[in-house]
Amino acid sequence: MILITGATGNVGRELVKQLDAQGVPLRVVSRDKAKVAALNQRVERVIGNLRDRATAQDAVSGVERIFMVSLIFDEGQQADRLLIEEALRAGVRHIVKLSTFGTQVALDSPIGRLHREGEQLIEGSGLAWTFLRPGGFMSNSLQWVGTIKSEGAVFNPMGEGKYAPIAPGDIAAVATLALTASGHEGKAYGLTGPEALTTREQVRILSDALGKPIKCVDIPISVAAERLQKAGAPGFLIEGLTYFWNRVKEGTGDFQNNEVERLTGCRARTFEDWCRERRSSFL
Repeated sequence: MILITGATGNVGRELVKQLDAQGVPLRVVSRDKAKVAALNQRVERVIGNLRDRATAQDAVSGVERIFMVSLIFDEGQQADRLLIEEALRAGVRHIVKLSTFGTQVALDSPIGRLHREGEQLIEGSGLAWTFLRPGGFMSNSLQWVGTIKSEGAVFNPMGEGKYAPIAPGDIAAVATLALTASGHEGKAYGLTGPEALTTREQVRILSDALGKPIKCVDIPISVAAERLQKAGAPGFLIEGLTYFWNRVKEGTGDFQNNEVERLTGCRARTFEDWCRERRSSFL
């Protein structure tokens, strides 16, 4: 039995599909029953909050492996601590954690620090572990939907800086491998997409996929942060994104590798592939 936390997130949804297609016994945990209602009936569900010990106990009972997605807004990482404690008691053998590339290159960012602290909790537990450390997600471009529909534009704080976004399905493919095959224990995999692109290049690719013009409008990082603040985004998230935008704009965020293909034997999706798959989400 494999437990998946974060099963309704971008990576979690893809992972559930991939593991379920292989007939792997699965359990998901979610705070919202409605969000997991459409899953295959053979997928077990635990409805509750992982900050609650009883929920954590129910989630790990009879489980051998866990895919862990840390809660970003969780003071003291209470949910991770509880899950690890109960996993040890239940005899769980292996945790695969969704982390971030920032634990390698950006420990002075709040998001990088948060994920590294989560990794250290698992390392200190004695459980076998695998860390998946992706860079920016292709699905982050879904944040553009509102301004594309209202203004026909994407507002870009990163200038001509490049990064190599990765499709959530490719992260899930590596997670599937780590959860179902041996030899990945004690490994940390930095994961990116196959090409480093500027935001302007991403917008052009998306525009071609949608068959309609989209403007890419450069704005200062301070203005982008103000827009997030007015939209009600928490300070922690704004600080983390501001750090990322600065790195990319300065030209220090264009790391790219081919780990997805090396590990899975399958070509990683290009941004064009992903845009065409998700075309309806932008229309």
